[in-house]
Amino acid sequence: MDKYYRNIEDITSSEGILVEAGSLWEIQQNDKIANIQILVLVDDDVYATHHIDLELFEETEIN
Repeated sequence: MDKYYRNIEDITSSEGILVEAGSLWEIQQNDKIANIQILVLVDDDVYATHHIDLELFEETEIN
């Protein structure tokens, strides 16, 4: 089962993209570093990533 998160405040992604609070993110394995997981924005138009920080993100369920 995939884990999803929402950012609880506006943040800037690792790529420098401003992402509004409440956006949906999915955990993915980092291809460059073994055993490291990153959050990837669930958006067909923009690729954005962020490290997992539970002060900025909260786990959520999607239906």
